[in-house]
Amino acid sequence: MNIAHPYEAAESGSRTLPPLNALLAFERAAAHLSFRRAARELSLTPSAISHQIRGLEAQFGAKLFVRGTRSVRLTLDGERYLEKVSVALTALRQASRELQRHDGGELWISSLPFFTSTVLLPALSDFRRRHPGLTLRIEATHSYADFNNSRVDVAIRYGREQAAGLKLEPLVAVTGLPVCAPALVKGGLRRPADLSDQILIHLTTQPASWPNWLKGAGVTVTPRGHLWLDSVPAMLEAAEHGLGVTLAMAPLIKARPGFGTRLVAPFDATGGRGETIYLVSRTEQVRNRRIAAVRRWIADAVARAR
Repeated sequence: MNIAHPYEAAESGSRTLPPLNALLAFERAAAHLSFRRAARELSLTPSAISHQIRGLEAQFGAKLFVRGTRSVRLTLDGERYLEKVSVALTALRQASRELQRHDGGELWISSLPFFTSTVLLPALSDFRRRHPGLTLRIEATHSYADFNNSRVDVAIRYGREQAAGLKLEPLVAVTGLPVCAPALVKGGLRRPADLSDQILIHLTTQPASWPNWLKGAGVTVTPRGHLWLDSVPAMLEAAEHGLGVTLAMAPLIKARPGFGTRLVAPFDATGGRGETIYLVSRTEQVRNRRIAAVRRWIADAVARAR
């Protein structure tokens, strides 16, 4: 009878466990059925994702993907492996989050800057009254929250991109509404066609917003100029200073302090395609009490802002 030395047995077992980076690359590529999207989510190149997956296939002597010219799909072995890997990675992420917040007293929110200033901040005193033992950490950003590699618990997102493995709950439907300083209205801005005499203020991450709005409103204008800014609060502040006309999220814009005095809607016309703001969380945390409490608070805050 041959009995393996304990060290040899342990060494052999470790060789069957692939690198974590390779497992992450496989799980993301399988979730999206796209090496390119997996690469973007993990801040890698598509070739690096492909290399990691080929390493797994070489290690196990099994094909995990069928590669086409423009797409990939899982093999039967790949589907079976994904089922086990997803469970294992979910358990690792949950264990890591529990270690990071072992006292259970913090919850991290990633939120759009405009939503943060208009909806969340005015409602913070209500949150502290409801949940005095829970501390919120709010990151105001236009970037999509990285639920796989960050401490984010809940995100406020505009649209449904990158939703694999996440639960999206609609909070409010919004449409673009032109807003400006009252002085521009006094100067003759009365209808959409008058935008040809104005400077349009754009959000750099949404270059199609104004073109889509104008198309939806059925007007063709050549504006006097363009101003590009990197956040919605900066756009609204620029509009308040009379620097041009920008698009705001209706109906939430009406909850912004100063709306109706420092900032007005020159005409009640909407254009372009409406979008939805979602509350996003991990599917495995649907029944988490802390997240359920924050979900109720945010829904109430939106109702008040509307």
